[in-house]
Amino acid sequence: MVAQSRRAVRKWALWTLTVPAFCVVALVDLGALAYGVKAFAGLPSWRGIDVVFALTASALISVEGARRVESRRRRGGALHKDLASAWMIAAAVVLQPALAILVAVLLRIWWRIRAGKCIPYRWAFSTAVHVLAVGAAHAVFVNARELTGDNSLGLVVAMVAGAAAYVVADMLLCGLAISLILPGSGRRDTVGDKDDWCVDATAATLGCLLAAASLVSPWFAFIAIPITLTAQRALLLSQLETEAQTDPKTSLGRVDWWRRRTEEMLRNARTQREPMAVLLIDIDHFKQVNDQLGHLVGDEALRAVATILRSAIRTKDVIGRFGGEEFVIALPDTDVADATVTADRLRNAVAASPLAAMCAGVLDDPDLDPETLHLTVSIGVAVYPSDGMTVDDLLQRADKAMYAAKAAGRDRVRLAADLVQANLPRTFSVDLQSTHLQSH
Repeated sequence: MVAQSRRAVRKWALWTLTVPAFCVVALVDLGALAYGVKAFAGLPSWRGIDVVFALTASALISVEGARRVESRRRRGGALHKDLASAWMIAAAVVLQPALAILVAVLLRIWWRIRAGKCIPYRWAFSTAVHVLAVGAAHAVFVNARELTGDNSLGLVVAMVAGAAAYVVADMLLCGLAISLILPGSGRRDTVGDKDDWCVDATAATLGCLLAAASLVSPWFAFIAIPITLTAQRALLLSQLETEAQTDPKTSLGRVDWWRRRTEEMLRNARTQREPMAVLLIDIDHFKQVNDQLGHLVGDEALRAVATILRSAIRTKDVIGRFGGEEFVIALPDTDVADATVTADRLRNAVAASPLAAMCAGVLDDPDLDPETLHLTVSIGVAVYPSDGMTVDDLLQRADKAMYAAKAAGRDRVRLAADLVQANLPRTFSVDLQSTHLQSH
């Protein structure tokens, strides 16, 4: 029995983390535990337990009522925002720290029971983050209340400050952990995008309203249930719009969405008389990953490569999944020299990435071999206007350049312009040289 327990402990996904990621997770967990022990040790009385019950019960009813919507909203990434934090924010404002922690922990325990399978260290870390965020919100609210004075406007300002502290603490701690656990994660993966920030703002606003209602009577918390369910469905509309233009495996844009964006870029390039580059990227020997390690590992590796590529380009560049293991990137205001530098940087980023660690952390498989799971990419480059005048022309030329990179040995970058020069007839090349000399 002891030997089995030791083997089980050795297989914990926690041990697959890098040293910095492990330290952050451990420090946050220990910090939350220490704060919780201190809060409960200093609890003067259990006054407010009715508020704990009202907030917890109304939160659970809302969570259960929105379960189907939330399961539809969930994405493949590590970051997911919902409105459950509104009740924790309200608890942090109106309750003593220990009782506010109790609300957060009860909600997290219920989530663990209903979630089924999950990675334990991630659940513990997420719970610890909520506990520390509750502590930050309470501390900021109390200090702001002392500064603003005993008036209604001061109460509103203090509530908003406390809610903002909760959101910021949650965002920073989760973002730091995701960036360390999943190397190569971009800003959207760590702190979210404008849609995620809107969810945070909605949760913070609802938390303030819940807190204000609970000060009158804790049972007012149940009035927020229909409001929350309606808001959850509104969030789903944004999710559906995003899914319509997003590849589900990589979270990159679908090729039709990429084409529309690129055609807009090309029209601007014509108007501004600026160059524009298109990169076509293919993962080398990707079929071997699926054959040797299975399609689950292959899908996760594909997602990891997409994350690396997206994090290594500019915000104005447009990336999409072209199909299979191919990606396509449009680079506005980029000439041949800059496109070559960018393509080579992307190639090096994939070749040097810790793909095994990235996939092991998600799949809870510490036995992935870094030597087995090592991928490279071949990249073809085409530039407007020298290599083509339309998106189709640029794609066709970039595709030929990409196959030339594979033919040259893979893990290489090839330019469409070089292929044109190599394929020119010798007599035509001589004529070009003669014309060039005569013009000078």
